[in-house]
Amino acid sequence: MANNINDGKITNTDVLIGGKVYRLSGAAPEYLHNVAALLNRKIAEIKTMPGYKNLDSSYKELLLNLNIADEYFKATEEADRYKKEISEREDELYTARHDLVSLKLKLENALKQEDILEKRYKELKEKYDALKNETDGQYEL
Repeated sequence: MANNINDGKITNTDVLIGGKVYRLSGAAPEYLHNVAALLNRKIAEIKTMPGYKNLDSSYKELLLNLNIADEYFKATEEADRYKKEISEREDELYTARHDLVSLKLKLENALKQEDILEKRYKELKEKYDALKNETDGQYEL
């Protein structure tokens, strides 16, 4: 049975590993049960290997340790790949944000320039219309 103390003291948890009950201490019971389940899966996995029954116990333990170490290194490599991918995507996101800000500034400047040109066009059109009105009828043939 488990002796769970939640006031910061050590927690003892009984787990079943390879058909034997062990009392483990220090971590959350759920975590210890997950660790035991992983070990049991690995034990079951190596038991299916040809010739496993003929091996002595130290070699069986070595196979278990090698399988766990292999899984650990594969998981570490995968985590490293994910970290690298996240870093690359963060860089891409930074670049995209920078480009977006740059485009936003260009758009704002273009809109300002458009306003200036529209005002200048109106001024010139008014002058043109005024000059046209002044000259209407002066050059009739």
